[in-house]
Amino acid sequence: MPYIVGATAHGVKHVADVFHSENVFINHVPVALWLDPEGSEAAAYAAISAPTYSVESVTVLALEGETSADLSVASTQQALIEAGVISQAEVAAGNNAGANPNASDTAQGSGIIGVNTATVTVSGNVDETLLLSASQAASGIDYYVRTVTKQVSQTNRNGVIFPYDVATVAPANGYTAQEVCENLELLVKNCFDPIKAQYPKAFMTCSFRAAGRGSPSSQHPKGQACDIQFAGASKSDYFPIAQWIRDNVSFDQLILEYKTTGSGMPWIHVSYNKAGNRNQVFTFMNDRNCKAPGVTGLYDLSNA
Repeated sequence: MPYIVGATAHGVKHVADVFHSENVFINHVPVALWLDPEGSEAAAYAAISAPTYSVESVTVLALEGETSADLSVASTQQALIEAGVISQAEVAAGNNAGANPNASDTAQGSGIIGVNTATVTVSGNVDETLLLSASQAASGIDYYVRTVTKQVSQTNRNGVIFPYDVATVAPANGYTAQEVCENLELLVKNCFDPIKAQYPKAFMTCSFRAAGRGSPSSQHPKGQACDIQFAGASKSDYFPIAQWIRDNVSFDQLILEYKTTGSGMPWIHVSYNKAGNRNQVFTFMNDRNCKAPGVTGLYDLSNA
């Protein structure tokens, strides 16, 4: 049972109230979390980098913005509504968000040239393959394959929320572990690490994952894309963060994604393609372009 260390009496550490997180769920039920390593509830909150995931594991993995066709998104949303995962009212709340944004910024990607040569060599234990060392990372973090593909734990605070095993899933996706790890290395070097250095509370909810979810053209199964959220950030914080990424990071696609389902919290999708970056910038609401298919730009939809 997780706990918070209480006062010491007669040489014995006592146990204070169990620390309950507001952001971790199992089967839609909030659960208590791990031992607070610093001895305070504030420190425990600071150590937790996860939004409310009561339905995220269903909706995020069932849908993916990128280039999913509107009909496909509508069909999946309807299935989730019928299953009681999301509601029609939640979806409807975002229908006209693109017409009334808080702010608009139609500037395109800066076209910064990134690093296109990967140097990673996959070790026998794929999870322990080092993608970028702390001495080379702007954030000062050692990035292993497990760091960007596996579940957050007490010993791995920089992990992802939705884990996938590269060694077993990459071949099923049609790629070798070496190919996926090279893509992950370039994604970390060019995209995530600079973002993490600028915004230390950034964390991936998902990077590499199994094929067959979301858009058929998804870059996640290749290890070329990740979804990012920011611990403690408000909905309105995501628009300026996306602007900074657009102007300071080399990327293929940058998608500011809002939603009115589940926790209602946005995320930022960013990808990198060594074969050639398109420097595309989009804003999505509930997995669709908030304006119309193909319309580019960043739009603050935090008012939805």
